[in-house]
Amino acid sequence: MQISVKGAGPLCRVAVRASRARHVPVSGTTAGAFTLLAILPGGVMQTANLIVNPGGDAAVGGTGQPTPVVPGWTTIEGAAAVVTYGSSGYPASSSPGPADRGANFLGGGDAPRTRLTQQITLPMTAQIDAGTALFDTGGWLGGYAAQDDGARLSVEFLDAAARPLGVVVLGPVTAAERGNATGLLRRAQTGTVPPGSRTARVLLLFTRDGGTSNDGYADSLWLTLSTPAVNLLANPGGDAGPGGTGGATASIPGWTHLEGGTAVIAYGTSGYPTASSPGPANRGANFLGGGTSARSRLGQSVALPNTGAIDAGTARYDAAAWLGGYADQNDTAQLSVAFRNAAGQTLSTVVLGPVTAAQRANVTGMLSRTATGTVPVGSRTAQVELLFVRAGGTSNDGYADSLSLSVSTGGA
Repeated sequence: MQISVKGAGPLCRVAVRASRARHVPVSGTTAGAFTLLAILPGGVMQTANLIVNPGGDAAVGGTGQPTPVVPGWTTIEGAAAVVTYGSSGYPASSSPGPADRGANFLGGGDAPRTRLTQQITLPMTAQIDAGTALFDTGGWLGGYAAQDDGARLSVEFLDAAARPLGVVVLGPVTAAERGNATGLLRRAQTGTVPPGSRTARVLLLFTRDGGTSNDGYADSLWLTLSTPAVNLLANPGGDAGPGGTGGATASIPGWTHLEGGTAVIAYGTSGYPTASSPGPANRGANFLGGGTSARSRLGQSVALPNTGAIDAGTARYDAAAWLGGYADQNDTAQLSVAFRNAAGQTLSTVVLGPVTAAQRANVTGMLSRTATGTVPVGSRTAQVELLFVRAGGTSNDGYADSLSLSVSTGGA
């Protein structure tokens, strides 16, 4: 997998809520169709799949012979094949691949190299230019048995003058990665759409390693745009009140003191991280620290959205935190998220951190820690706790900032 984005920061993971949406048609694809744009609770936006005919099901499937015209795609080299699952010598409907597969998939035909492309006009240009539009792209890619014929998906973001601003490349999936089994594996990437992007050029490349058939396969391709999900945590970095100089803060909005005395600390306070220390790029004025207690603990209970998706087993959580400490001291911070049912029973717990002094290379600051997974069926609340532990001395120099928890549909 290869990612390159010019003039942009690190790519970030997409998380999008998707309940009780209203839909707005927005002009979009090469086929002249409309892109369905969902306006979700909290103003979150998400498009439908921008790729036309993403698995070849807009045409009648064949048995491996080249298909002269593949709806929605332009052939620029070789000749692709729209293949019906179960055709002799090809993947069956039970072979490794997408659970929601249609009747067909795309193959390389019989040319050594086959390339398909489509040009997509991007919606959400205001959000793109503000740097708040996120992409989610991927597909199922594979091949035949022990042969290394393969398929590669690339998405290139272009500005109004068709100049490239960034590219994502997924695949190919090797025979070894498939365990020499005929089938397809999922490959995906998420990130921020480069500001200034106006179109996306999707390229699907099939390559033949040997023999006469080009047995690179692709199915269930996707490209969607969205804006970030709502952070369910209140006051995730201590910026809802004034920052102090390291002593315990009596009341921290959104949080309940459970143990010790947590501190809201202003960046740049003597002996603490500064605005230029390792930590979140979008940090506010303050961060959270352990105060002077040997153990300090904060908590908040969060009501979970998307309960229908949760009970269907298709809701995903994304948890993140910047955690760290001071120089070579091993004072630490740890974030835990306990998913609970309506009776208050804990179904599953996710723990981020702690970050050790060695992991920080003995530098004062914070490192990012993240976790993603499926919200346990039956969950109704999340009990979020932030624990600071002092290893020695008088100050509890565990630090935390930019905490987040979001729940979206679609599974992990």
